[in-house]
Amino acid sequence: MIDETACRWVAAIDRGLSDAEETELAAWLAADRRHRGALLRTKAAMRLLDEGRALPDREVEPSTPPRRRRWWPVGAGAVAATLVAALGVGLWRDRGELIDTRVGEIRSMQLADGSVAVVNSGTRLRVAFTRAERHVEMTKGEAWFQVAHNKARPFVVASGPYRVQAVGTAFDVRREGEAARVVVTTGVVKIWSVDSDEAPRRVEAGEWAVLKPGKAIATRAMRPQASDQQLAWRERRIVLDNMTLGEAAAEFNRYNVNRLEVAPQLAGRRVVGWFRVDDVDGFAASSAAMVGGRVERVDRPGEGEVTRILP
Repeated sequence: MIDETACRWVAAIDRGLSDAEETELAAWLAADRRHRGALLRTKAAMRLLDEGRALPDREVEPSTPPRRRRWWPVGAGAVAATLVAALGVGLWRDRGELIDTRVGEIRSMQLADGSVAVVNSGTRLRVAFTRAERHVEMTKGEAWFQVAHNKARPFVVASGPYRVQAVGTAFDVRREGEAARVVVTTGVVKIWSVDSDEAPRRVEAGEWAVLKPGKAIATRAMRPQASDQQLAWRERRIVLDNMTLGEAAAEFNRYNVNRLEVAPQLAGRRVVGWFRVDDVDGFAASSAAMVGGRVERVDRPGEGEVTRILP
């Protein structure tokens, strides 16, 4: 009965207590020293139940407002089952939620805390929310995060040895082999490496940072329109602002199964323009015209069609 009453009080606290209910709750807590412990256990159990859903099963557009989740105990049996499930040590080892996007897939979703993640093609993330921290492990790829403010639970993205921490801000993390790149679009983030004694660096909106093994964290201001180029993938576009042809081809290969190759003698030539991420043919024809080259398509066993830009 104590646990069931505690559950009802936590439900009432969730919706907001009236003055009369606050007085009644204070009296209930004072009546028996077991009551306060039951209330704290139930709060912790419900918090764990919420945090256990690191990500919803469906995709949500970034503009969708977070929905507050409420629960209402319906009886002693349900209360007991809830407490056992939430407090059982073996059941609550946090393994996180895996997000793995296919080549060409760009996924937008809302996290359980109200934050928004836009996950780029060929990206692997593991999201694990605990009572102390909101943690995202990036194994490969790129993602942009719009972080819901919660100073008590820092939002940390790990990419190899690098850590990017924010409270309420928006930023992009791209893993490039053993290196990483961070672009801050709103607010401020703190960046550091667990493999280095270098003090954490603050990176503000309009700045970006490059992190490489064995080197100090390099931060710099973005040129006007630079973020449009670096983050155009969120709109399924590739913006070429004086990018080399070799770099541009590598970008297209992130989004397409059929590969694009550039002859070495043309790879350093500069190109401009913007294209859809799946418009390999349009890009190949336009860039070949810009650099005075030609396009050749070949079928390779085990690779499929390869588009080549040749002199």
